[in-house]
Order: sequence, then C-alpha cells, then structure tokens
Amino acid sequence: MKNELHGRALELRASGMSIKEIADNLRVSSSTVSRWCKNVSLTTKQKEYLSERHRTASLAALAPWIEKNKTRKIHDILAQTKQGKEDIDMLQIRDLFMLGIGLYWGEGYKRGSQEFGFTNSDPKIINTAIQWLDMCYQIPLKDIHARITINNLYNDETERITSFWSKETNIPREQFSKPTYISGYGNVDRDSKTYIGTIRIKVRNSTSLRRRILASIAEIPNQISLNWRNTAS
Repeated sequence: MKNELHGRALELRASGMSIKEIADNLRVSSSTVSRWCKNVSLTTKQKEYLSERHRTASLAALAPWIEKNKTRKIHDILAQTKQGKEDIDMLQIRDLFMLGIGLYWGEGYKRGSQEFGFTNSDPKIINTAIQWLDMCYQIPLKDIHARITINNLYNDETERITSFWSKETNIPREQFSKPTYISGYGNVDRDSKTYIGTIRIKVRNSTSLRRRILASIAEIPNQISLNWRNTAS
C-alpha cells in the first residue's frame, strides 16, 4: 500500500501537482509527500503555474483582511477629518498671529539685517502669510514686493508662472521684480504646465517689522519653558 501511494505521489508530482494537493489527494502528510517527491523536477512552466496559483490563493485568503483594513482606513479618514476641523473651531486674530509667527519661524528670513522676507512654493501658505501681515501688522498689499525663483528648465514658462502667482496672491504685476533663475534637477516637476517655482514676498522698509517678529519668535521658547515649570510645580 505504501509503495502504491509513493508511486502515485511521484506520478502526481510529475504532472505538476503541488505537495499539499498530493497530500490531500492521498490522505498522507505533506512532509511525507515532500520526502517522496524530493527528486522529482518540475518544468519551468509547471513551477510558474504553481507559483501563480499560490499567489492567487494567498490574495484570496488576504482579501477579507484587505477589505476590512480598507474600510477601517476610510472610517478613520472621515473621523479624523471631522475631528481635525472641529479642533480648529473659529479662528481668532490671536490664532492667526501665532500661526504666522510659526510660519515665519520656519520659512522667513532670520539671519543678517535683511528686511521681512518669506519664501514658499505653496499658494495657500503664501496667502496665509499675506493675510497675517494685513490683519496682525496692518501691512497693506501695496507694500508687499514679490520675486519668483524659477528653475532654468522652465525659463520659457516665466510669463505663465508670473501670471499664476499674481492672480493667486492679488499682488499686481508691477510689484514683481525680475525672476531669479536657478539650475539643478532635484525635486523638479517634469510637467512644465504645472510647475510654479517658488515665490518670495518682501515688505518694503520692514527692518523694524522683522526685528519685532524675530523678538516674538525668540520669546516663544521662554514662554513654553515658563508655562511648563508653572504646570509642573
């Protein structure tokens, strides 16, 4: 009986059947079939067929988990989006003031004795900075000067890019200086129609404003440390 099973296992293996399928068919353990058939070589086509079947079976087994995880992710995105909006609540001037200070801390001109300068490539961030200047420091749009930095690869897109930023920020074209062109290929959008470069906004005669903002930034760590000590005591 054992010899018959052994022989049958060899035949089935040679036909391209998997070890598990043979074990189930003959009602013996997979380890036994594996030992019996260790010298049976499968063709490349048979190996590819078994590999594809294994992959398909694995995906089928994972499908319920994948779907459950996908559903969980969608629910979490919806819940966190709702909660994130509620966390913001209604922005007050104080909120805008601190947001602007944080933005300038990260992206503003801080070294040397330059005037106020802020650079970014995100129109929403630039417009937030402009609103911050207007509402917290009473800096009108007419006092804001803009300059665009463009990669040399998109030299011929200068007019489109300048028009884009002027429209997005409402800064008149006459308040834009000549663009700065840079070389390099890192982090460049290969689609010339979506590339917008970066923009620097600068406030005229703003050395004192810059000093004031930098003083606020310097005070933040002091206040955090003071509040932490008061809370801990």
